[in-house]
Amino acid sequence: MTRQELLAELARLSDEDLAVALQAGRAREKARQRGTYFLHHFLQERRVEGEDGRAVITIPVSDLVMNPGGMVHGGITALLCDNAMGMASYMEKRRPGVTVEMTVRYHRPGRGDRLVASGEVLSAGALLNSARCEVRDEDGTLVATATGTFYHRQSR
Repeated sequence: MTRQELLAELARLSDEDLAVALQAGRAREKARQRGTYFLHHFLQERRVEGEDGRAVITIPVSDLVMNPGGMVHGGITALLCDNAMGMASYMEKRRPGVTVEMTVRYHRPGRGDRLVASGEVLSAGALLNSARCEVRDEDGTLVATATGTFYHRQSR
């Protein structure tokens, strides 16, 4: 699609949809510039704490993350768990890793203005870390818990 065709399509969108398109474009640009991933920026995820083996991240609750039932989509909650545990695991190892497995348990619907995920490493080995996470809303209500295993290749 040419630039002119793209602009013509954008001109048909509502102001609200244009704002989301701009948010997506800016998120893509930040991801490219910083070598990070798109969803981190698009969902406006924020790391509010990070130390050895621990990490706390937040995301705002908006219509972009809601399911038709008026609550945060379970996949978004799972992504938040994965990111909090993955960041905690990274803070423990100080080298990139990948998720080997993850289990999420949903306790209450995610609602309100933001969700807060607290991840921590439970045990650390040479290559694998075991972690857990709690996701709470801004009132402190438990939304989900998760456990996961993260693989970190040895530094060369």
